[in-house]
Amino acid sequence: MTGALRRFRDRDGYEQWLRWSEWPLVVLGLLFVVVLVLPLAQPLTDAETKTLQVANIAIWAVFAADYGLRLYLVRDRRIFVRTHVLDLIAIAVPFLRPLRLIRLLAIVISTSRRAGGLVVRRVTLYVLGVAVIVLSVGAVVIYDAERRVEGSNIHTLGDAFWWATTTVTTVGYGDRYPVTETGRLVALVLMVTGIALVGTITATVAAWFVQLVRTGSDQIASDERSVVLAEVRALHGAVASLHEELAALRKSLGEKTL
Repeated sequence: MTGALRRFRDRDGYEQWLRWSEWPLVVLGLLFVVVLVLPLAQPLTDAETKTLQVANIAIWAVFAADYGLRLYLVRDRRIFVRTHVLDLIAIAVPFLRPLRLIRLLAIVISTSRRAGGLVVRRVTLYVLGVAVIVLSVGAVVIYDAERRVEGSNIHTLGDAFWWATTTVTTVGYGDRYPVTETGRLVALVLMVTGIALVGTITATVAAWFVQLVRTGSDQIASDERSVVLAEVRALHGAVASLHEELAALRKSLGEKTL
């Protein structure tokens, strides 16, 4: 087993593993949102609570295994540890409920970092996935911070999700708003996320159109080159024929002179 891993590492295994694990880890990040939100949404039975606990541990185990494998496959482990601190937080923070949001934040940033090297047509999907995670985190935090505060108008998880959705989409109806310092800080994060989301989608669509135009221009240029080459070949053939006729004519004139 160790020998196979060593051979895999020598054949750029780190980059291959990043490509293979991109989507599964994004899905697990979204699943962790469900594990975190469900207990707040409605009362759960003991069996359902145990199921969520098992899912929480399983998700943690997958992220821990992913971190360990990447640490083994990477060439420079010191640089990897220094540049992947949040990945380490995602597996090092205990399972205490108040600290789960820290783990989720680390998961959000870790999954968004994986989107950095993707092609244009897939970036939007990643941005939307990360936006859903950020929106859910914001809704959970705002619900915990606002539901028992006097003067607050966010009392249910549904209110929190409605407020988070209108905020991250930059709509901002104003029917729900935070009154605590924690809530306003979350609002700031969601507003910045919303601006980044709109900007990224706009840039992605623009890049897609530019790529279409460039592809079309390249195709036209290729067609024009083919036409020119065909004409050059035809001219070359005509010149060769003229040379043959001229040589034959010279030979004929030489014979008549003799």
